[in-house]
Amino acid sequence: MTRLRSMWEPRGRATGALVASGLLASAAVLFHVGTTDAFNALAYGGRLVGVVFVAAALVELAAVVAVCDLWGRRAVRYSGAAVLVGVGAVLVTDLMFLITQIEGRTYTPFLWLWIGLLLWVAWALWALARLGVWASVPHPRSVALSVVVTGVVGAAGVGYSQMYVPYSTPVDIPFTVSFGKPTVSADGAFLHLPAHVEFRNSGSVRIYVVGTLWTVTGYPVTLHPHGSGMADWKRDMWEWEGTLRHVTYGPSRMLGVGKFVDPGSRLDPGDDVSGDTVVDVPLRSGLGRVGISATASFVRADRGKLGNDYSRNYEASWDTESAAQKHVWDAPGWLAEPGDEFYRYHSKVYHSSEMLNLTHATDYASAWWVIPKWRKDSDFAEGDTSPYLKVSISKDPEGEEVLDDAEQEPYGMVTASRSAERTIEEFLKDAKR
Repeated sequence: MTRLRSMWEPRGRATGALVASGLLASAAVLFHVGTTDAFNALAYGGRLVGVVFVAAALVELAAVVAVCDLWGRRAVRYSGAAVLVGVGAVLVTDLMFLITQIEGRTYTPFLWLWIGLLLWVAWALWALARLGVWASVPHPRSVALSVVVTGVVGAAGVGYSQMYVPYSTPVDIPFTVSFGKPTVSADGAFLHLPAHVEFRNSGSVRIYVVGTLWTVTGYPVTLHPHGSGMADWKRDMWEWEGTLRHVTYGPSRMLGVGKFVDPGSRLDPGDDVSGDTVVDVPLRSGLGRVGISATASFVRADRGKLGNDYSRNYEASWDTESAAQKHVWDAPGWLAEPGDEFYRYHSKVYHSSEMLNLTHATDYASAWWVIPKWRKDSDFAEGDTSPYLKVSISKDPEGEEVLDDAEQEPYGMVTASRSAERTIEEFLKDAKR
């Protein structure tokens, strides 16, 4: 009777309230993460883990009811065992969150919740031990083993859904560039040249397009019968990763540029956005060769997702409302020189599950289309330009601090480039056929 009366003392009620508070806090987090991932996780395995978290939350809520009985009238024989299982569920799930946070190597305020819950588990087990709960648990080894097995299964499920499946499923995106059959204008001054870009999702993984760019460039060409020497070879190999001994390229001229997929577009398996654009090439301008290049960047939809506002959140470095289109904003130093023009799309990029969003810092995806100004060391002609596309993921909303490759890897960011080149003579022969 003395022991039973102590349960009703203020100190006993406070202990029970603290145990219930910890269970409710953990259950609230698990219910939020579980329901979010069960319906919205990007990978199927993540949705299964969400269901497991919802089940764990229900176990902890049942344990809260058992706390009221254990620190009350003890009308239910196994209320102590129920509380013990609930605390074990908190321990297992909290360790999953803590380990995932440590693995992500980033700070979020939720880190203190995981640490606090871990300390709470240690205290709660001590409080339950003082009540002699283990003595009232039928088959205590089986209960302990079930908690351990649940933890192992849960950890395996998290690892499978967050790591193995997204990393083992390949992305199949046929991406090529080529020229179509050209025609000569009626006055013989221009070559109408179709530029073809093939880009389609032939795999089983959905993707989100961060940015794309195609450019068609003309090059004046000088032929050297005797060829270049060692100094030219070394410079070309260093700067361009290749050399053509009997050819020298003059400063390039931009003939056409554009996007072939809208930023933020979602490409499901089977989607094809291949297309042609006709570019006019002046035939009396000294151009000897024409090259086409294209760049595409995307994230795997089972490892990351662009914010819904990505396709609408864009801005330019110049005053788009003014007649003079005056430059007002310089790009970060790693991206372009001061005075270069650009426009960009950007937004938050989300992880594949709510669990990762809570345990990993918020990152931002940006795509920058840069239009450089001519300078003395430029490889394009004076008064011309050579646009390029850069994509990045950063912790800074303004994209000042770019994550390294290892930090971007969890999102499955892929940036691919393709190019092709042909001579004007080849095009003219094709046009006559």
